Amino acid sequence: MLTLSLLMSAVLLTTGVTITEPVDGETYNGDWLTLRAIVENENEIPDSVLYVLNGNSSILVPRLNTDWYTYMANDCHTGYSESPAPVDNTILWSAPITGDYHEFPTPVVVDGIVYYPQDSSGDSLYALDAATGEVIWTYRTGYTDDAVTVKNGLLFTASDSLWCLDALTGERIWANGDATCAASTPAVHNDAVFSCSNSSSSNTTTVYSLNTETGAVNWTVTVSGYAASCLTVWNDMLFMPTWHGPLYAFNLSDGTEIWQNSDSPSGYWDSSPVIVESFLYILGDDSKARAIDPLSGSSIWETNITPGTYLSATPAFHNDRLYFGDQVNSFHCLDALSGSFTWSVPGVLHGSPGIADDMVFYGEGSNYYDETARVFALSCETGEVIWSYETSSGPFGIVSSPSITDGVVYIAGTDWNLYAFGTGMKYTYLDDLYGQVGSNELIVTSFSQGSPAAADTITFTVTGTGFNPVPSHIFNLSAGPNPFTVTATISFELTDQGHTSVSIFDLAGREVTNLLNEEMVMGVHSVEWNGQSLSGEVVSSGLYLCRIESAGLVETTGLCLLR
Repeated sequence: MLTLSLLMSAVLLTTGVTITEPVDGETYNGDWLTLRAIVENENEIPDSVLYVLNGNSSILVPRLNTDWYTYMANDCHTGYSESPAPVDNTILWSAPITGDYHEFPTPVVVDGIVYYPQDSSGDSLYALDAATGEVIWTYRTGYTDDAVTVKNGLLFTASDSLWCLDALTGERIWANGDATCAASTPAVHNDAVFSCSNSSSSNTTTVYSLNTETGAVNWTVTVSGYAASCLTVWNDMLFMPTWHGPLYAFNLSDGTEIWQNSDSPSGYWDSSPVIVESFLYILGDDSKARAIDPLSGSSIWETNITPGTYLSATPAFHNDRLYFGDQVNSFHCLDALSGSFTWSVPGVLHGSPGIADDMVFYGEGSNYYDETARVFALSCETGEVIWSYETSSGPFGIVSSPSITDGVVYIAGTDWNLYAFGTGMKYTYLDDLYGQVGSNELIVTSFSQGSPAAADTITFTVTGTGFNPVPSHIFNLSAGPNPFTVTATISFELTDQGHTSVSIFDLAGREVTNLLNEEMVMGVHSVEWNGQSLSGEVVSSGLYLCRIESAGLVETTGLCLLR
């Protein structure tokens, strides 16, 4: 038994788990905390990750999905990932699948697969293993100038047709030869995919809504202006910027125009709408950055960045700041609420940046046929260079935008290589954590093939509460099984007769349901919770608080629901 225990300790000390929140040794003045752990498991997702707090029952920690499923990460194009990010320029792998001229598309990463539509040398779409760079499948498409979108197992790419492929196999499901805008990433919302087709002779764009499963056309609308940017979907609205035309907002369901904004006289080229809450951010051909109300189309603020030059990047957003380059000689950080400059540093950028782990990543553009180009990682706070990597350069340097997922940065070079920077896949596990007042010990363990593979242990202190649970056992409150999947029995003991209430709350302090609210006699009692809200809706998996109140006294315990 001693030998087995020592062996188990040796396995667990080979730690591939790092608890980043709470912070080891830190003191917190509230008991609702975030649990975040980074797990490395030889580039494979662990079977499961569990945490134990203060020796209580093990609770499953859900994995945080950091997939970068479309241009600039998501439907709103924020360019931000909750993934960890590489702290140096170590190359995980490189794959010789790009060209030497205009490799503009962003790599898209979903479910451990990297999708990249070769831009300048072969017009082929590649699917590669995200951990190794090995080619899984290829599909011959026409010229493609922007990222694909992958949702619900389907891949959409616009080239000589709007293609719909099976994301796992590359098998063609359907194609539409009219919605052929290769300069725009398709947008997908529910069962509709949105793309467009340009007419340079008439300076018009036709917007298409098609059924994702069949390719059947739901609606079309033709407007003035030439679409050269990506579509954005938000709040049942579709946003489309045009070159030498307005920025449009359409109704997703029928294509009805909601508003248009023509504040940028020459329109937009390669800059796509970024939407966060009540702000739409975009960079114009008139060298101005703008914030626009996405509901009304009215401009909120505008900032002149580099007079006399157009802005072609899409800004990335994080922590009320915008990050982008001006394609001349500077990389900028703006206050997203006011448009004022926070900092600017030297840097030439054609593509757009990506943000993760308080770092902003981008590829350096170049003057025509510079010999080298670089990938940069800057501090989001100061703009200081944290690391860079130099490659040989095609005519425009590195013009691809990066994607960041599971601890790896992916970006296309014009030296014939798609790069993955990092030391291996780092998976994020995230949950709410309810600490006790006083000292706490937290252990997070990952399991592989049914056995513990790695673990990390920290201690932290809680000095205050947000929910006001009494850290005592005045009612001998208990709940079991814990975790539970169907029904939990909540037991308590009253030493006196009195009005008693038993309720379930979520970690935001909202009451989910009330299980008991009546006069009770002294003695041992129990009630059951079936995982439903007061209205009868089935609640999601997670950590909940069970609270009993009687005779002016309160006691609370945690309860974990697993579906």
